[in-house]
Amino acid sequence: MTFSEERSFVPDLPSSAPPLPEREKTPWIAAACALIVPLIPTPAVLPGPLRGHGSPARMLGYLCLALVIAGFVFARRNSAERTRNPGTMIIIAYFFLLFLTYGTGLLDPKNGVIEASKTRTMLVMCAHVGVALYVMKSVRTSRQRSIVVGCLVAGLSYACVVALFQAFSGVDLRELLVPPGFTESLEDIDFTSREGSRRVFGTSQHAIELSVLAVVGVVLSLHLARYAIKPLHRQLSAIACALAIVAIPTAISRSGVVALAAALLVYMFAWNLRALANAVMVGLIVVGIYRLLLPDYLQALWYSIIYAERDTSISTRTEDYAVVGQHFRENPWFGLGLGGYPPTEYRYLDNEWLQAIVQGGVVGVAALMLLFGGIAVAMTAALRRVTSVADRNMAYALGAALVGIALSSFTFDLRSFQQITLVFFLLYGLLWSFASVPNSTARA
Repeated sequence: MTFSEERSFVPDLPSSAPPLPEREKTPWIAAACALIVPLIPTPAVLPGPLRGHGSPARMLGYLCLALVIAGFVFARRNSAERTRNPGTMIIIAYFFLLFLTYGTGLLDPKNGVIEASKTRTMLVMCAHVGVALYVMKSVRTSRQRSIVVGCLVAGLSYACVVALFQAFSGVDLRELLVPPGFTESLEDIDFTSREGSRRVFGTSQHAIELSVLAVVGVVLSLHLARYAIKPLHRQLSAIACALAIVAIPTAISRSGVVALAAALLVYMFAWNLRALANAVMVGLIVVGIYRLLLPDYLQALWYSIIYAERDTSISTRTEDYAVVGQHFRENPWFGLGLGGYPPTEYRYLDNEWLQAIVQGGVVGVAALMLLFGGIAVAMTAALRRVTSVADRNMAYALGAALVGIALSSFTFDLRSFQQITLVFFLLYGLLWSFASVPNSTARA
């Protein structure tokens, strides 16, 4: 064999050689959704007939659903690469249960306002489901989850800054924050007061929504402040956590306090005793600083809790039970249909479970129980699959934020608010993303 023949000789590689690892993709659409949902004020929509459906956040939800459907129909499937995620089955079952209530509601047509509400609510639910399914499909690794969570924390920090400006200035800045080319779909929402202090709402639709979003910001930024890779990111996350903590009392919302307590109660299981002691010390320092800088808000929040019985919102909520009971007796199984109880035609129900009873009956309540019960299942699956301390902490942080949101559903109609509902389904998809496993592994 000559030298040239030796140079040209290349041994055959075995057919079982593993392929080169692909470059990890950046979840741009999921990250954009996480950033835009709290960043752009809820009333900002494209001009035209779309109205609320022209919201950038909601349009991203529709895009996510379209991409999921397109991927299912047109994507070429390799059995060695396919994955299975139990969370997708929960979301799909949730969708079909609510779709069933929607279909039964169409069989009993009412006036034009109610029928339009049914169609609008159904379309909004499609956007919510699309976000969760797309995140489960596109987010798989720790880096991808950190990117999406980081974008969400950045957007929530912006909303908290807006809320603090509203608290100090008394000016609703949302009109100035509407992007060029967009318009406002809602009427001006004036500030309300409680215990003599102004309640602010940031970029959200209501003060309660702002407070629960700030709770999500506290938990997620705590995780990033400890486990972000770059020191600058950890420092910025610590600042974001401080902003969220300061913003919670400005909403003067009992729901925010309950959500914060529930979220921290879950999240504390991810920390050791030393970290818990440090957190308690930091919390006491924050309360002391708040007492010096914004004593009115802290006092108003405290009085709203200890003197809750004199609050008219409490008596109104208790009066809802008799009304809901009457509707349930008339339509026990499917209710009035998804979206069939618009507050403009009936009354406001500041409780998502009461909304589920009225709009979906037994089937609607079962759908909500399935959705919220999936949080515990997702946390269990995630904690069984994590391989690092950072991933374990991330799973607890996501679960804690979801538990806080789920608990707040007892005190306000969660799915009627755009920002917090989209954030819920985004976090739901992130938590279930831990459970994506190859089909071959699942069969084994």
